[in-house]
Amino acid sequence: MSEREEKAYTTFEAAKICHVTHHSIKNWIKQGLIKASRTPGGHYRILEKDLDAFREQYDMFPRDKGPTKKRVMVVDDDPDALAMIERILTDEGFELIKVSNATEVGLKAAQLLPDLILLDFLMPDINGFEVTKALRDNEATQSIPIMAVTCLSKEKDIERIFACGADEYLAKPFKIDDLLKKVRELVGRARVVE
Repeated sequence: MSEREEKAYTTFEAAKICHVTHHSIKNWIKQGLIKASRTPGGHYRILEKDLDAFREQYDMFPRDKGPTKKRVMVVDDDPDALAMIERILTDEGFELIKVSNATEVGLKAAQLLPDLILLDFLMPDINGFEVTKALRDNEATQSIPIMAVTCLSKEKDIERIFACGADEYLAKPFKIDDLLKKVRELVGRARVVE
């Protein structure tokens, strides 16, 4: 057997490939999501084909989609709002990641590393302020720009939106041109993390 067929990764190498922490990889192995073997010293080894199978199953192949498409994550519980934003942004050549519940936001953001997150701050099971703070506290997602797309329009709400870590604000209902202008500006720049 050739060396290529038997390539095996450590949890750290696998974590780098998947853009997650090695703890996530270990948890996925324990949950049976990734097939792995153990060395005599007790360390996990993941065969390339097994890691590829896992990444295929969970759509973790950003490189195959080509680096030219910018990814925008849209977090909104309103299917009509999601569909409208998707139509606007896919027509402009963006790749969309749609999320409609709180628990998926952090996980998908850390896994798929979008270039921008559009976040509705008012949803039944989600507090946009807490979500933004959690994304800012996570090393993997702290530099992803976040734009609040929300009905909140009082001065004190807008101040809170920026205070919790959002980079931009767009009031609903919005003009398509305003959305596109702000998305283009934000997608081009990663946040500077102090």
